[in-house]
Amino acid sequence: MLSAQTTRFFGYYPGTVALVTAEHAGTRNLLSVGWHTALSAEPPLYGVAVGRERATHPLILGSGRFGVNFLPFAAARAVQGAGVLSLHDLGLHGGGDKFARLGLETLPDAPLALAGAYLHYTCEVMEVVPTGDHDLFVGRVMGVRYDPATYDDSGLFAGEAAVYLGRSAYVTTTRERVAYPPEVFED
Repeated sequence: MLSAQTTRFFGYYPGTVALVTAEHAGTRNLLSVGWHTALSAEPPLYGVAVGRERATHPLILGSGRFGVNFLPFAAARAVQGAGVLSLHDLGLHGGGDKFARLGLETLPDAPLALAGAYLHYTCEVMEVVPTGDHDLFVGRVMGVRYDPATYDDSGLFAGEAAVYLGRSAYVTTTRERVAYPPEVFED
């Protein structure tokens, strides 16, 4: 069915939500981002779309860096909370710590990497592309951290991802798999 109601169904499709972290001038924050994607393998580029009104936006601009973190289904409450709670409301300077409020910690040697993330990218901003009401931060991936326990021997994800359905609802992945390598399509 074709509909002119773009606001009702736009952005409501299953997908992972990344927690984007940033720190600048003594202020740190994290934000749930549903609009994110790999952009290039060589060089390795990753993009995150961040609303200009978000407290994380000026932190990324000011520092020129951001982290992209993927947390398991068990952390879905924190993933949702990072998008619902605003650092503007908690107090930008000294008033609120969104990380503590959500029970999240960063790694001692990597301030943009969240403890418990099964995958993390540290990115350096290469370009900022205005895209309507968001800016797309194009980041060069400078480092990758991952939890080997959540990947199988072939390198495929084997954990329980927090998959966002829309309207604050999450599901997770199952262990059931099906694979269609290119050779199954050969005559």
